[in-house]
Amino acid sequence: MFKPCLTKYAMLSIVVALLTGCATSPVKVSDSREVPSERHLSGFAAVAAPSAAKAKVVVVRDAGMLGAGAPAKLLVDGAPVARLWFGERVEFYVTGGDHIFGVKPDPQLMGALTENSFSFTAGRTYHFRISISESSFRIQPSSQLE
Repeated sequence: MFKPCLTKYAMLSIVVALLTGCATSPVKVSDSREVPSERHLSGFAAVAAPSAAKAKVVVVRDAGMLGAGAPAKLLVDGAPVARLWFGERVEFYVTGGDHIFGVKPDPQLMGALTENSFSFTAGRTYHFRISISESSFRIQPSSQLE
């Protein structure tokens, strides 16, 4: 009678342990690995092409054990762009102006979607890092990646 509950709790404990291990730390672009093309998602095509009228965006997922059990799904203006494992990066291009970046665990067993609005200027390069807190992934600008 208690066996199914114990199995459920054991699985939940494993997921929690994977998501709450050690702290993460920034990874320099030169030390990161490019996200393989098979983990580019449906929204990637819309932001893949460089242009003088666009800003370049480089997103790197932190290294460390915290959250190592799940990839981070990156969204740009609600469209899924890529799944990143720790130490990976994705590069893409957005038009000037405001865009909403979101990140969440995938699959979303725990944690919630976190979104932030950022403003971009065409012709510039912007660096972001995906880190994780005790409850969910987050995306933020970073000067620590070059």
